Amino acid sequence: MANRLVRLDGDRFVAMIKAGHERLRQHVSLVNALNIFPVPDGDTGTNMEMSLAAGVEKLAAQAHWTLAAAAHTLAAGLLMGARGNSGVILSQLFRGFLQLPEETAGVQECAKALAEGVHIAYRAVAKPVEGTMLTVAREGAAAGVKAARQAETLADWMRSVVAAAREALARTPEQLPVLKQAGVVDSGGQGLLFIFEGFLSFLEGKTSADTAPAAAPGSDVHWTDFAAAHVPEEAEYGFCTEVLIRTPQASAAEAALRRSLSGYGTSLLVVAADDLVKVHVHTMEPLRALQDAAGLGELVKIKVENMTLQHQTIRQQARPEATEPQAGGAPAPAVASCSAGADRASAQRVPQSQLPSQTRETAGATRTAVVAVAAGDGLREVFTSLGAAVVLSGGQTMNPSTEEIVAAVSSIDGAAAIVLPNNKNIIMAAEQARQVVGQRAFVVPTISIPQGIAAMLAFLPDLPPHDLAAKMWAAAERVRAGHVVRAVRDSVYQDVAIRANQFLGLIDQTLVEVAEHRNDAALAVLTRMGAADAELLTMFYGRDVPKEEAERLAVLCRERFGVEVELQAGGQPVYDYIMSLE
Repeated sequence: MANRLVRLDGDRFVAMIKAGHERLRQHVSLVNALNIFPVPDGDTGTNMEMSLAAGVEKLAAQAHWTLAAAAHTLAAGLLMGARGNSGVILSQLFRGFLQLPEETAGVQECAKALAEGVHIAYRAVAKPVEGTMLTVAREGAAAGVKAARQAETLADWMRSVVAAAREALARTPEQLPVLKQAGVVDSGGQGLLFIFEGFLSFLEGKTSADTAPAAAPGSDVHWTDFAAAHVPEEAEYGFCTEVLIRTPQASAAEAALRRSLSGYGTSLLVVAADDLVKVHVHTMEPLRALQDAAGLGELVKIKVENMTLQHQTIRQQARPEATEPQAGGAPAPAVASCSAGADRASAQRVPQSQLPSQTRETAGATRTAVVAVAAGDGLREVFTSLGAAVVLSGGQTMNPSTEEIVAAVSSIDGAAAIVLPNNKNIIMAAEQARQVVGQRAFVVPTISIPQGIAAMLAFLPDLPPHDLAAKMWAAAERVRAGHVVRAVRDSVYQDVAIRANQFLGLIDQTLVEVAEHRNDAALAVLTRMGAADAELLTMFYGRDVPKEEAERLAVLCRERFGVEVELQAGGQPVYDYIMSLE
């Protein structure tokens, strides 16, 4: 019986990993709901699920595994499939499994592997922050090391890990005031707890449906209360649509689908590999998406899920507990997963002082090319016109994986490559890609589109790569970016109460204005940024902003601040305005 297991072989290890993935997959929407940033912030649960799914897909390559081979295959899949900071951290946590023996592992070996993964993950983060998934992992692993001294079975050992992780999760609001203010636990930590619960479910011989998530002991958070409170009553979410097509013209199909689907979908991800193209999009017109895909190749796999029904399920199951919360917490509904997005950053921005440590690994190439990340046709054209060799489609809510960044760098024949992430949630995946590629890759850790553009303006391809990376970072670091974005949920953020559909004005990551109208928020941001003392305002307006509205704002800026305005259609899907001053 599984609950009496004392050693894991390769096949059982694979089954345990799959159970952890399935447990997380069922509750992706709930993990995403814990994101505290009141704008589309890249979904932590989705990033973790997609990252782990990449490892699980690699394990499907054969029916039987040795333990060591399974651990190495999982680690490789996770490494390349990691998206967002939470996905990268998860990939590092599971690298500890590389310590497992060749054939079987007992409690002691599993405890040691989990603890080693925690050490690896902490080393991977420039400035580890407590109150995050790192804390949950560390305390769970520490309890596992202690429990391994007496636990008779793997299930006994894993119960201790889960209990400690759950208690650590409950304490995260006390460690991070921003969580306490919002009344939530850490989303990455909750995602990791779901994975651990899936492991335990398998070791106890249960299915993932046999264990219901409860509010963590000592926490005031009830899953369904929170999820329902952050889902608008009458919202239409459309359909999460995924298509896999086979075509000998994969690159051309990728470009064509990206163009067509961006016109009527969001959370778009289109990836080509060999003769396959994978598409993910949120749209109100799923049949149109399938027709567009079918016109370009053979349909290999299709998945369409109604996200509106998913969210209605959350509300319906939440209502009873909203008035009479139960001591043990309410079971969370099983919600179909949706594979897109990114997450709130756990890693910190890399300071300039750390650049030499990357660039001392001198690349053999003397000419350097740039790989930039941007969302929106207008922004992609800007980076191309400034000399970027490759512009990956991605950004806020659309984090490219490590593998996609590696592929982009590898496509640059014979040249060193500088990667501009242009988003704080992509920096860790870019760094992980650099480690995979080696000496020919360098990361300039830009956190915004204006920083990326400033870096490109300093781009001189014939400079030695290490000198060029430092020069581009010095240019980027001087730039402050202003953003305007619509709030998607009620929230309290940076001590400010925010209602859904209000417009938020941010300078870099700091909230400076909440307004009922988009242009009012933009003017407030520019005032705080010192537009009256600037000479040039560059402003990119997003996909949802009418051109006439953006032009009115440009006129107001000229009149109010006396500044020259360069207005461009960025086409970005999340931020209504992206602004910088010179």
